[in-house]
Amino acid sequence: MPRVIVIGGGAAGMMAAISARSHGADVILLERNNRVGRKILATGNGRCNYTNVHLSINNYHGKNSKFPFSCLSQFSVEETIDFFEGLGITPVVEEGGKVFPQSFQSSSVLDVLRFELDYLGVEILTEAYVVDIKKKKDFVVTLKDGRKIHGQRVILAPGGKAAPNTGSDGNGYTLAQKLGHTIEDIFPGLVQLKLEGNFFKQVSGVKIIGVAELYHEHKLLRRDKGDILFTDYGISGPPILQLSRTALELLNQGAKAE
Repeated sequence: MPRVIVIGGGAAGMMAAISARSHGADVILLERNNRVGRKILATGNGRCNYTNVHLSINNYHGKNSKFPFSCLSQFSVEETIDFFEGLGITPVVEEGGKVFPQSFQSSSVLDVLRFELDYLGVEILTEAYVVDIKKKKDFVVTLKDGRKIHGQRVILAPGGKAAPNTGSDGNGYTLAQKLGHTIEDIFPGLVQLKLEGNFFKQVSGVKIIGVAELYHEHKLLRRDKGDILFTDYGISGPPILQLSRTALELLNQGAKAE
């Protein structure tokens, strides 16, 4: 069986390592931090909503509409819940279909993943920052300290660029380019929105349950309902985060979003 190098020890990297090892591969997991799964601890405000019972292909965006379909058909919501139940996580479904561990602690999810990696015999190398990757006969992955890791397969799971303090600093895009991939323009996808107006400081901190709608040239593009938070610069909260990706696409094109 091949040696598989998994780059990135977050949720995706740990799941990939578990899957590869379960299919018989020799797996080494490389994580740039001093421990795996740091970002998991912050998920769901520290409670870790690890899936959603209403998940569907309509929740995904991108030019290749078949990509999420193939992923979801291989590992469905039901299979996700069964997988974590098999590791010892009892699911609790809350409003909006969010699925949490019964402990309501992100550390529970991280712990069972770590225990499974250890049980399966996955080699974990922390403080292993990957700076280069080449494909010769095999893959050669070079670490910042000069060490080289050899393997027949590589799984890239280094995260995006949204949280540099957790290790997601965009390095994964550079590694992907070294293997010949092209990278689309990168922009934030879940952010608060700054609005025009001079009254926001007067209502900063006010939170309501309301409906937010995004328009372009008087055409409704998206709407979402939930907790909307007024800030001294504009608005935030889950509905605003849901609309922000579409708003930023328009703004990046020089178009107006309302």
